Amino acid sequence: MNDSTLELIQLNLYQFTKNERILAEYILEDPMRVIQSTAEKVAEDTSTSKAAFIRFCQKLGYNGYSEFRFALSRSMVATVTYSGEDPIQQITNAYTSFIQQIPSMISMDQVQSLAKSIINARRLKFFGINRTALSALQLRKRLSRIGYDAEVIDDQVVMGDVSEYLGEGDVCVVFSIKAMTQTYGSLIPEMASRNVKVILLTMTPNNKFVDLVNQMIVLPFISKSSTKTFYDDQAIFFVFIEILLNEIARLSQE
Repeated sequence: MNDSTLELIQLNLYQFTKNERILAEYILEDPMRVIQSTAEKVAEDTSTSKAAFIRFCQKLGYNGYSEFRFALSRSMVATVTYSGEDPIQQITNAYTSFIQQIPSMISMDQVQSLAKSIINARRLKFFGINRTALSALQLRKRLSRIGYDAEVIDDQVVMGDVSEYLGEGDVCVVFSIKAMTQTYGSLIPEMASRNVKVILLTMTPNNKFVDLVNQMIVLPFISKSSTKTFYDDQAIFFVFIEILLNEIARLSQE
């Protein structure tokens, strides 16, 4: 398509049906929210249906939601504006600002508790879906450098299988920016019932898993800071991983 996804929606705004226009206005209001959501969540927020949203994506010329979301992501990157400031300076300043918030949001007691859980685990599993799987993989790779082995799982079906055989002494670290129930709604309760130690690394403090996990660490939510920029939350996870790794290495030498 020659037009960007956002331009295409704007161009056809007054030709859509009532429900299509509701979806269009929802997307235009906050494209980043749509990129970070599921089709079910978009349908819920707009009081439409998943089928209606998929048809809307297809009407725009996409095969479905996945292709539409990918195109929307590309549109966001292409339309980023920098308010006259040097883009290099603005982007580095933004990440620096959010990284500097980490010490005010977590404590060394929390880091030490997580480090000890990893060191003493019988089995280590790291869960992540889509981009958060990259953070889970980064933690596994960094841990392997200091002699700790773990398995990364990024498939929900396999997560379900694994959650059914884990038990006391096992540790599962879940990377989830929004801690959405449609992803982990049955997995975390299942592991909790089996006395698995579940640690949730998230950027959403008010979620439904607060009382089910053994530990929750909340980090700065950089991608939510602006709808006009395209920052990646994985950078924040990566910095936290380095903090955690440093503590694991220190405790391992004692």
